[in-house]
Amino acid sequence: MIVAHVRGHHTRPEELDEHARASWLGRIDPRAKIIGVVVFVVAAALLTRTELILASLSLAVAFAAMSQVPYRHLARMYLGALPFILVASASVALFAGLERGFDMWARTSSCVIALLVLASGTETFELFSGLRRLGVPKLVSTLLMLTYKYVLILGDELARMKTARRARGFKGGRSILDRRSLDVIGNTAGMVFVRASARADDGYEGLRSRGFRSDMKLMRAPRLRAGDIAFVAWFACVSSILAAVQLGGVG
Repeated sequence: MIVAHVRGHHTRPEELDEHARASWLGRIDPRAKIIGVVVFVVAAALLTRTELILASLSLAVAFAAMSQVPYRHLARMYLGALPFILVASASVALFAGLERGFDMWARTSSCVIALLVLASGTETFELFSGLRRLGVPKLVSTLLMLTYKYVLILGDELARMKTARRARGFKGGRSILDRRSLDVIGNTAGMVFVRASARADDGYEGLRSRGFRSDMKLMRAPRLRAGDIAFVAWFACVSSILAAVQLGGVG
């Protein structure tokens, strides 16, 4: 019940985590997904040989292709992270050469793609639940869950304010320096935070009325199935091979 209240009616639950429900990844235990992907990301982040970095990128892309998460959704999320990846890659290229800059892009992209598939292929609260069962401190997981709720509230209030502006005939200013437009946007930002803060207070009182104090109780964790163990084993095997070749243990 508490989790349902955290989601809230404003989030349109039928549209939340739609890709996780449609993908076979949604049926894998979140603990297995977190362990498998994190092991791969750690191994990929430590690679320095170009051919191994490209191999890890190929594996990440293959994982994304097999995940059944729509490629357009993943591409849109990757494009959101791309500016940060390019800045880091350009910095490395400036001081260490183009080859190292390219390695930085490929290495970071492989890690980001794998994590995006994990996030898109796992329902949000299942992901938090998996983190908790893996030993993440209760305070951290609870803060993550509440932060997720309040981000949704902010987004919902922003959408409402945009609708209100359009209903009053606001279509944007003539330029970025248009004083009237800046005033309207500033007032909108202020009202979004005021309204979101009020809704957050109401949401917190709603949680307390349903028994929440400082932690969210989890249901009994199911046992890992054969498919979950195979998922972890595949990532562990691939990561071990990449690490062994990197360290010179093979070939």
